[in-house]
Amino acid sequence: MKHGMRKVFLFLAAAGWAAVPASAAEGFVEELKAQWESSRRQIVAIVEAVPQDKYDYKPTPEVRTFREIILHVTGENLSWMEVVGGVPQPGEYTRFDHLTAREDVLKAVVEYFDYGTKVLADMTDQEAMGTVTRRNRPAPRWVVVMQAIGHSKEHYGNLVTYLRLNGMVPPSSQPRPPQ
Repeated sequence: MKHGMRKVFLFLAAAGWAAVPASAAEGFVEELKAQWESSRRQIVAIVEAVPQDKYDYKPTPEVRTFREIILHVTGENLSWMEVVGGVPQPGEYTRFDHLTAREDVLKAVVEYFDYGTKVLADMTDQEAMGTVTRRNRPAPRWVVVMQAIGHSKEHYGNLVTYLRLNGMVPPSSQPRPPQ
């Protein structure tokens, strides 16, 4: 039933998109790019804000550490974006799990977001509607991109809590300099 509803939603979304006049449809991918950059700013800023000695912090024994969450998001989302980018054999989700140094983790995060930016750079609205296969199921490219963005935002919420539990103010909550 769950998968049937998803197919109905995707069909209705595609049918609705197809009914939109071309002038109104301009910029669909531009919004994807804006959301991608928003996720980049949040994740990179929080990775930069946490000192190395807090990378293995976890609030309870049952959950991932700060570092493990970042590497989980980076590995999984990079694999998804490789699918969107047409890589025949996307890398393993766990490809970054061995990283421990803050600089190496930050480098992997930046490279992941750079790759996604490259994939989105020349994508047209029509290409975004094209189908790719992820986890043995077809999905429009834009859906896979939005899942990567949503996944980043979901775990960003976890990371904000980790910072707060360590007496730190997340970058997105810091006062902004006067303009």
